[in-house]
Amino acid sequence: MNAATVCKEYIEKYTGLRIKEYYNEETELHRTDGPAVIGYYDNGNIEEEVYYSNGILHRLDGPAITEYYPDGKVKIEDYLVNGKAHRVGYPSFVSYYEDGAVKREVYFVNDKCHREDGPAVKSYFPDGSVESELYMVNNEDHREDGPAVIWYDNEGKVTLEVWFDHGKEYIPSPEQVASYRKSTAASVDSVNVAC
Repeated sequence: MNAATVCKEYIEKYTGLRIKEYYNEETELHRTDGPAVIGYYDNGNIEEEVYYSNGILHRLDGPAITEYYPDGKVKIEDYLVNGKAHRVGYPSFVSYYEDGAVKREVYFVNDKCHREDGPAVKSYFPDGSVESELYMVNNEDHREDGPAVIWYDNEGKVTLEVWFDHGKEYIPSPEQVASYRKSTAASVDSVNVAC
C-alpha cells in the first residue's frame, strides 16, 4: 500500500456489513495492491471485493467486482476496465449458483453486449444444461446464420426462437430455416418460431 492511501473501516448502517475502504489523496476510492473496497459477512468471510483506480471501477488482471456466498464460494465476477464492462474473448460478467455451477455468462466489449463467435449471453439451468442463448453485436440482437434468441426447456429441446438482424426482428425465409436446421441438426417439431 502506498503512503498516500488511507484506509477506512466501518459497519454499514442498514445492512450491518463490515466494510474496509481505501482512498487516494484526492479521497477517491483507490488501491494499487488489492481491492479498494472489501465487505465482510458476520462469519468473517469476504462478501465482496471491488477494485478502483482513482475513483473508477478498474482492474486489468481479473474481475473488478467479485461477490461471494457466505460460505466463500464465488457468486459473481464482473470485469471492468476504466469503468466499462470489458473483456475480449471471454465473458466479462459471470454469475454462479451456490454449488459453483455457472448460472449466466455475458460478453461485453467497451460497455456493449457483444460477441461475434457465439452467444453474447448464455444462461444455464442448475444442472448445467443451457437455458437460453442471446446473440448480440454492439448491444443489438443480431445473428446472420440463425435465430438470435433461443430458449430451451430443461430437457434441452428448443422452445422458442426469434430471428433478429441488427436489432430488428424478422421472419426468416423457409430456406434460412432449412439451412439453419441442417447446420445444427435441431428438431423441427419441437420449435416455435416467434415473430
